Amino acid sequence: MLDGMKMATQGMLAMMAKQEVIANNLANVGTAGFQKDTMLVSSFNDVLKKEMAFRGSDEDGGYFQAGGGPEAKGELFYKNATMFSQGSLKETGNSFDMALDDNGKGFFTIQSQEGLKFTRNGSFRLSPTGHIVTQDGSLLVGQKGPIHVKGQNFAVSNEGVVTVDGRETDRLLITTFDNRNGLTKVGDNNFVTAGGGRSSSDYRVKQGFVEMSNVNVVKEMVDMLSIMRAYEANQKILHAEDQVLAKASEVGKVR
Repeated sequence: MLDGMKMATQGMLAMMAKQEVIANNLANVGTAGFQKDTMLVSSFNDVLKKEMAFRGSDEDGGYFQAGGGPEAKGELFYKNATMFSQGSLKETGNSFDMALDDNGKGFFTIQSQEGLKFTRNGSFRLSPTGHIVTQDGSLLVGQKGPIHVKGQNFAVSNEGVVTVDGRETDRLLITTFDNRNGLTKVGDNNFVTAGGGRSSSDYRVKQGFVEMSNVNVVKEMVDMLSIMRAYEANQKILHAEDQVLAKASEVGKVR
């Protein structure tokens, strides 16, 4: 009976954790460049098997990023994972906005006060110093360093070549990773890595567009309903086990 109550409790905790992830995904549906998260839940035996014979895997045919390693919750292990895929492209008409059309493979390289970061969010602006920057002021990096605009007409070709007043000045530094498991979210749709990135030429740039989040609202809502039903089922099991335990206590009393 106690094992049954323990398993039902673990199931409820797992459903709560998953619902928090889904709620965060839905809250970022309109956030440019947002890459959705998912919660991977495994039993102790599953984790042990993977550690003993690790092969690496792709979730739903795409890469996933594990954040911070598994967190033990009794006999269940939780692991946040980021699903890397391209979101829909939205036209803005802003010449400083850019979107990568590459099936979610590459990242804009930006220079922040904390160092290099990588993002799919191509919502940029021109700073008072003439640099192309993110909304929080981080510098967009090209092959020659931070991109600086000295002129009136700023343009970016499909191949990422930057021209100002018709003169080529730089090329976007688009970084790709053979193993995106090493990427870690650090807020504002930015990622950092301990290494392993390389410059990519396998992409197309769409100037005047931004990439929206890759969250599928319908799927997230369906998953949320499934989680609510699973939570209620575990709740009923816990209540039933509690009633059985109470009856067993009564039977054991000496009259």
